[in-house]
Amino acid sequence: MAFSGKLALTMFASVIVATSAGAGSAHAMERGPDGSLYGSLALGTDGGTFYGAAWNYPDWNSSDADALGQCGHQGCDVLAQFRDGCGAIAESADHQYYHGGTGRSRYEAEQDAMNRLTNWMPAPATPMFGSSAPPKQSVHVRYTQCTDGA
Repeated sequence: MAFSGKLALTMFASVIVATSAGAGSAHAMERGPDGSLYGSLALGTDGGTFYGAAWNYPDWNSSDADALGQCGHQGCDVLAQFRDGCGAIAESADHQYYHGGTGRSRYEAEQDAMNRLTNWMPAPATPMFGSSAPPKQSVHVRYTQCTDGA
């Protein structure tokens, strides 16, 4: 899922509440009926940048609810849902665009998020001198989380 933020010159305030004592351990290794562990990553950017992460849940409804609760902001959306693996959120260099990605490993999830964001975000409006097509801005991984065993 993609997300376009409204962060022009807003001060960056990152809130990650999900730590080893938070969302992940609250339901540590509580597998679902299918034997899987589920996780979700949420993001909100209205007035700052807010994150929520929940992992090792028995289903996505539970992990979504906790990730949104951890995000703690009315404008938060779930950007990544992962099962027996990892989720990541990629961010554009100008902090305007975000996209979630998933994979069986941390590396795969991060690559997926960056590739999805690069393919999704618009190209710059003004071409660079001597270029037929303007390059898209760079992206980087902002947050990654995995279920146990991934």
